[in-house]
Amino acid sequence: MMEYEVVEEIMYGLESGILFGMASIISNMGFLFLEQGFSPLLVPVCIAISISCSRTRFFYQTRGLKHGRAIVVSTYATVASIVTGVLAGMIALGERLPTSLVGRLSLLLGWLLIMVGVVLLMSSRWVIRLFPGPSRPPTRSGVGRSSNLRRSASAVRDSSPSAAIQAATLHHLISSAAKEKA
Repeated sequence: MMEYEVVEEIMYGLESGILFGMASIISNMGFLFLEQGFSPLLVPVCIAISISCSRTRFFYQTRGLKHGRAIVVSTYATVASIVTGVLAGMIALGERLPTSLVGRLSLLLGWLLIMVGVVLLMSSRWVIRLFPGPSRPPTRSGVGRSSNLRRSASAVRDSSPSAAIQAATLHHLISSAAKEKA
């Protein structure tokens, strides 16, 4: 996989995660505005903006899942959503971090485990090489392998003729349906 494809996967994940985090914060802000005495019209406006962010988030995440690896896109989306929610909550909403030592250590441990998980996911091929296990048999030349694949595919195709429709039959059906419409 090319390096720009990995960057693209990460970007789609980050974009969708940030949008999801912002959607959560914006909907919460509408209710906080109402509690502080602002106009009640701000609640539906904030909810509409939140829905817009969520819809855009699904667009970016779906696009990332379509063009990239699901585990990378989903992981970065989750991490970005958590970080965005925490930072925006602290800055925009005035939320505080836990004051007790156990609370702060738990929060730090959670963030550390998330970061370790992301690093492990991104370097999974390297990590797999570290574990002992059955080694892969060496592959032979591509000629023998491709002919074996063709034979196995034809065996599967021939074993259940009702499960597969030949391309010529589909072409005939499509062309006859087009003739009937004309």
